[in-house]
Amino acid sequence: MNIKDISQLLVKVPLFNGYSISSVTSFLKETEYQIRTYKKNEIIFFRGDIITNVNILIKGTLVAEMQKFNGDSIVIGHIKINEILAPAFIFGEDNTFPVDLITLEETNLLVIDRNKFFNLIQKNKRLLLNFIDEISNKSQYLSKRIWFNFVNKTIGEKVLSYIKKNSKDNKITFFPSISLLAKKFDVTRPALSREISNLCKKNILKKIDKNTYYVNFEKFPKKNI
Repeated sequence: MNIKDISQLLVKVPLFNGYSISSVTSFLKETEYQIRTYKKNEIIFFRGDIITNVNILIKGTLVAEMQKFNGDSIVIGHIKINEILAPAFIFGEDNTFPVDLITLEETNLLVIDRNKFFNLIQKNKRLLLNFIDEISNKSQYLSKRIWFNFVNKTIGEKVLSYIKKNSKDNKITFFPSISLLAKKFDVTRPALSREISNLCKKNILKKIDKNTYYVNFEKFPKKNI
C-alpha cells in the first residue's frame, strides 16, 4: 500500500477532519508509521496490553470483548473502519487496553509511535482538536452504553431500544450477528432469538434477509424506549 492510497483512506478518519489528501500525505512524510495486517478471528490486543502507539483502523472490523470471572465473554462494542483504538487510553496514567480486541475479518492498522504523535499534535492545532473530539465522542458513547444497560432491564426493552436507535428506512439489521449482539446485551442467543420471534409474531418485525427485518413502527410500543 503506497502513501497515496493510505492518504485517501485517512482523510475519512475523524482525526483528519478538515485535511486534504495532500495535507495527509505531508503529515505521513513528516512521521514514521507502519501498516500491520491481521487475519480473521485474530486477537490483536489483550486487555492489559500496554499502549505504546496510536493505532488507526483503516481496513476491517474489530469486536471488543471483556472476559467475566466464569470465563464467558461480554461484547462491549464493535470498532469499525476509520476509528482510533482506545484513544482515551493512549495518554494518562493507565496506558493499557481496557478490553480484548479481535478481528472479524482481515484487518489493517496504521500505527504511529505515541511519542512521535504527541510531537505532531503539539505543532498542529487542528490535529490536536480533532484528537480531543475523538476522545470526547468515545467517552460520551461509553456513558450512553452504561445508561442503556442500567435503564433497560429486560431483553425486550434492550431490543426495542436497539431497533429505535439503529433502524434506517424502516429496516433493522442485527449487526454483525444475533450471537454477537446477544453478548453485547449480556444475554443468551436463544433468549434474544425468542424476543425477536415474539416481535415478528406481533407484526412489529418482518424478516427480509438473514439478520435484516422490516420494522412496522405503527405497531411499535408507544412508551419511551
